[in-house]
Amino acid sequence: MANLGRYKDRNPEMRAAGLASSLETYGTRDLLLVAHPEEEAENRIRALCRRDRPTPFKRTPKIPTNQIEDILSSRDKGLFAEFQNKFRESMFSRKPALGKAKEVHSKPDSVTNLSRTFGRTYDLQPEDSLYCVVLPPKSAEQVNREYAEFHDKHIVSHNHYFPAEQINRRYSKPFSRFNTFGIPLPVDHTGIRVKRCLQEGEEHLIIVKKPQKDLDDRTKGPLGKKFTWYPYQIPENMTFGRTMPRETDVRSLLENTAPCTASEKLARAISHLNMLRKLLQERDDFNMNQVITALANKDKDGKGQLPLNEIIKVMRRLNIPASAEKIRIAASHFKLFVDEGCCSERVKYMDLCELLSILKPLPMIGSISPMPKMVYNQDTAYRQLCADLAKKPDEGRNYNHPQKTRIQKDAEDTRVKDVLNPDLSTLCGIWPSDFKVLRSKDEVERIFKDIVSKEHFQSIWLSLMDEQKDQNEMASVAQFRAEMKRIVKN
Repeated sequence: MANLGRYKDRNPEMRAAGLASSLETYGTRDLLLVAHPEEEAENRIRALCRRDRPTPFKRTPKIPTNQIEDILSSRDKGLFAEFQNKFRESMFSRKPALGKAKEVHSKPDSVTNLSRTFGRTYDLQPEDSLYCVVLPPKSAEQVNREYAEFHDKHIVSHNHYFPAEQINRRYSKPFSRFNTFGIPLPVDHTGIRVKRCLQEGEEHLIIVKKPQKDLDDRTKGPLGKKFTWYPYQIPENMTFGRTMPRETDVRSLLENTAPCTASEKLARAISHLNMLRKLLQERDDFNMNQVITALANKDKDGKGQLPLNEIIKVMRRLNIPASAEKIRIAASHFKLFVDEGCCSERVKYMDLCELLSILKPLPMIGSISPMPKMVYNQDTAYRQLCADLAKKPDEGRNYNHPQKTRIQKDAEDTRVKDVLNPDLSTLCGIWPSDFKVLRSKDEVERIFKDIVSKEHFQSIWLSLMDEQKDQNEMASVAQFRAEMKRIVKN
């Protein structure tokens, strides 16, 4: 009773603790039970209905006395019947009205959202700001712990993991992601057993299955012997077809020259000439004039030309072992033939006798072997590095950039220095490209009218036009300024 009047009583219907209630007005049952008047009325009506309900002693079919039309029609219902139906509907049907919440009778009518405040009030200090209320200060350990808890929930909602984070699929027991998979087998990790299996036995016996042995016999040869895939026996000295002559010999390998049939024939012909020269030199009863006289007797025209077969016959008669084929090759090489390959083919026998005589040396033959395909490369690493200096660097790709305006080009050419320390012209709104634009004579004169006199301007303009003849009588401010400085300096 000490706090009487200091607080508002929110439940005046309820009795305070410790106060006695008169049993004359309320009984013990009434004090213990707290019921709503509508519920109490409903229970009393139900009790009266159960008491007045007759007990059926025998189940007999009930024949309706009224027709369906009389039951469904409401013409005979009066005001009391309609009121009774509404009362029963509101009493037995617990559905709320349209647009209203269902009444639960769990709080007094005086308690509303406007008259009461629910929850716990915080005792805020006057120095606390709204930022501290929304985001209170936390330690680094608390932030890390809360972030770990948040990350676990974020994995469940978004299935998002950190890079290199092990995926936890949250399988139910008895599965555990920390256990090993599969059944551990008694495997020898050292490899000693495998080594023993690969080694041969004590008697060097290897057990091989017959299918494997048959396959080896069909596809592999015995150790140290060649595998014979041809089933028939062929003699070793038997060859098939015609053997071709070898294209190379020891000389071509040593001299690094390619073999050539024409060069070999010419070499044999020159060798045959040297043999004849040496043979005629060693003969004491031989004189070259005899050969020349015999050939001149055969030359009826006196041109110094005879067919090759007649020359060979004369040499054979004088016991000179000349080969017609080799003499023809040598004469063709030294260009002794006249009309070679024709019916009137002749040989200059005087020049041929000079080739056989030891008094004159053989003409210079030169290299009769063809040039090899692979010539020794004399380029060293130093020469190759020096040769790189003569090469031109790659120009790179030619990118076709879109056409840009003067303002876009000026924006690209702007540097940090231009922003920190801009020129006076830039502060006045003049772009750098404005000084490079070609202008007419009147416009340039109007720009420099306060700087240069009219006579001086005319001389500068004529000098500038003599240098810039391809600008159609136009010049930029920068060109005119450079020309003006050059004339003043001179």
